[in-house]
Amino acid sequence: MKVQLLRDFVSIFYPEVCLGCTQPLVNQEKLMCFNCLVELPKTHFYQQAENPVTQLFTGRIPLKKATSFLYFQKSGIVQSLIHHLKYKGFPELGQRLGAMAAREWIGTDFLKDIHALMPIPLHATKQKKRGYNQSEHIAKGISEISGLPVLSQCFHRVEATATQTRKSRFARWKNVETVFRVSDSAPLQNRHILLVDDVVTTGATLEAAAQQLLQIKGTQVSLFTLAYAPA
Repeated sequence: MKVQLLRDFVSIFYPEVCLGCTQPLVNQEKLMCFNCLVELPKTHFYQQAENPVTQLFTGRIPLKKATSFLYFQKSGIVQSLIHHLKYKGFPELGQRLGAMAAREWIGTDFLKDIHALMPIPLHATKQKKRGYNQSEHIAKGISEISGLPVLSQCFHRVEATATQTRKSRFARWKNVETVFRVSDSAPLQNRHILLVDDVVTTGATLEAAAQQLLQIKGTQVSLFTLAYAPA
């Protein structure tokens, strides 16, 4: 709320700019300009049973399906959007992008048999500092379109971990090996859960989270991230 009030005050003196390219927004544009919307590098992985995201987890965890919405490139539109989503106080951007991804699934089987959305949790300390969990807002955007419930109260990050940036794949996995815990398994039993996160690189965080969920009786797991960044 405080972040929004500050932004509203600042916008009186400085025009809002596109979070993808920093150009001033015009007319009815919100968060992103029309050009950036058109140029978003979509993966369309949801159309492929075997895609770079599913292949990333082959032999590691038994997923039902997996996809990412956008390609992540350094110094590109998507990097700017993710940066604003995570660090600049724009949780509504995650919600909008999540809804955009879900609209592309309409008329496909991607959400078939999925019962609920599970955002990757932040540690309580980090969430308090940031003010929100970006993955939860992405999940809320998907929920707006799909009607699927967002489960964010029964799965927790119990250890604060160091940043994954510049870590090797093994180091990333060790960094998150024991950080997740299920506090209430009842809502997850015999359910197909779609894990939701912002970016997948090596997949270490998603793998650690999925491993915890797959220990629950009858639980199946699929994955979605806003962006795919090849390691």
